[in-house]
Amino acid sequence: MNGTSEIMKKNDFIIVAILVALMFGWMKFYPALEKKYFPRPEQPAAGATSMSPEREEKPSPEVAAPAPDIGATVMSPAPEVKVVEVPETPEEWLTLANEAIELTVSSYGGAVVSAVLENYPAENREDSGPVILDFEKAPALRYAGLPAQALAGTLRSIGGDSLVYTAPLGDGKIFERILRLEGEYLLTVEDSFINETDVPWALPELRLPTGPMGNPAGTTAMRGLSTLGVDTFAPADGAHHWGRQLTKIFRNVNGTNMLTSTPEMIAPRPVDWMAVKNKFFVQILTPENAAEAFDISIRREGEGKKAVPVEVSAALQFDDELIAENETFTRATRVYIGPKDFAFLKTQGMEQTEVMEFKSTGFWKFMNPVMYPIKKALLWGLIHLAPFGSYGIAILLLTVIIRVIFWPLTHKGTESMQRMQALQPQIKELKEKYKDNPQRMQQETMALYKENKVNPMGGCLPMFVQIPVFIALFGVLRSAIELRFSKFLWIRDLSEPENLFAGMIPVVGSLNILPILMAATMMWQQKLTPSGAGDPQQQKMMAIMMPCMMLFFFYGMPSGLVLYWTTSQVLMIAQMLIKKYRTA
Repeated sequence: MNGTSEIMKKNDFIIVAILVALMFGWMKFYPALEKKYFPRPEQPAAGATSMSPEREEKPSPEVAAPAPDIGATVMSPAPEVKVVEVPETPEEWLTLANEAIELTVSSYGGAVVSAVLENYPAENREDSGPVILDFEKAPALRYAGLPAQALAGTLRSIGGDSLVYTAPLGDGKIFERILRLEGEYLLTVEDSFINETDVPWALPELRLPTGPMGNPAGTTAMRGLSTLGVDTFAPADGAHHWGRQLTKIFRNVNGTNMLTSTPEMIAPRPVDWMAVKNKFFVQILTPENAAEAFDISIRREGEGKKAVPVEVSAALQFDDELIAENETFTRATRVYIGPKDFAFLKTQGMEQTEVMEFKSTGFWKFMNPVMYPIKKALLWGLIHLAPFGSYGIAILLLTVIIRVIFWPLTHKGTESMQRMQALQPQIKELKEKYKDNPQRMQQETMALYKENKVNPMGGCLPMFVQIPVFIALFGVLRSAIELRFSKFLWIRDLSEPENLFAGMIPVVGSLNILPILMAATMMWQQKLTPSGAGDPQQQKMMAIMMPCMMLFFFYGMPSGLVLYWTTSQVLMIAQMLIKKYRTA
């Protein structure tokens, strides 16, 4: 197509191309489109990480069954499983607790077997108990590589916030661990390897694991982005996110769904900290001195290429040490077990805030100077506007503020489209006059634009400048603990789709009202938007096809994100109606 029609179509086509590219960019992160946009509520992962609503009582030491030591027996792709020696003495438990967290520590290795997050309900109901991270089947911080005697120690309290675990390893060698709670969710672990002999002690390579993490109960939105993942950090490489690579790393491993990476799967590299996370909660291990390597363990469900990780853990790997006679070697590790709290993690340094994945990696890394400040500003705005009512109100206020900031651009874009619409009679004359000379017609059309100070691309600018804000809000909402179970009007959880009448609606499974309202406002806005081309086919695409496509993509998105976009559309319509009324 030539002349004016071609120029006009390019104007609107850029908007369509940007939106389509954005949406299909999101799609590549999801292994199954159906699971992403019409997911079914999940049950908590069985076994290692339980987000159970009620606290379970530990069995008495006399009848306690010893927990399998995944720390002592590294999960491997091979079907062979080593038998773990456990002490004959019954397992005992002591707790470390403050107002925010209760940690249960086992007398088998001084490991953490559960963490109760007192301030976070496990389920979205009034009588829900707190979130419980259950590591009993795969204890956190239990060393692999020590003799079996390391499991047969004694555990005692040395104050309200500290425990000591002591295990004689034989031949004058002692393993001693001090666990100290030093903040709401921060645990310091000081491990001492005491050599009381007159000969050096060759301490073997050791593996220090996290507890496994599964999806929180009811998590359905944005699967595949940051629900399950492992992050590592080294000054030379910065933060590295392994969550999107989990399926790829273990793709060619068959025979079992309990897997641990080998050096061939992940090149050994030093790490200053390592994190295991789901959508809202995270464990971070920060050794005093960098670990030499790490590994990743997963539990999969499904068969073949359809197998997906439902549980993930990781472990720091430390090289062997030679402890001189009558000397003590000490290794300290800072352990965070709690929510993805940006403000607190920022105080820990070494980019630990990157467990929220606010910075892009790979191809989109060049966007970080723009996107990272926007994401921080949006999170800050949500937190500080919430006291005005709720996080739903905060999203509405934030949308108004963003609209006010971009008002000059949207106003200028609307005026540009109106001027283009006013020029349509003259453009039509040029089209008729130079219908046999497309090149001359294009030259005369551009001259007409220049004479009337009209930019044919002006209508794209308002949409273009808002895309970074939209992407940034998407990044914030996918891991912001503040929106978890946050209610607004009929919405029970702003971090999830509305899921009204769940299981009762054919095809889609549940009713989500906001995406439907969003599509309706898009159609209304298109009718109010001045047309530059007047092509009926183009108008049909922009006024019907685009809202329908957006409805499809947004139907399974978190309601907080759809609330922002719908409110932004309503404000844009109000702005256009006011302008139309004033110029009438």
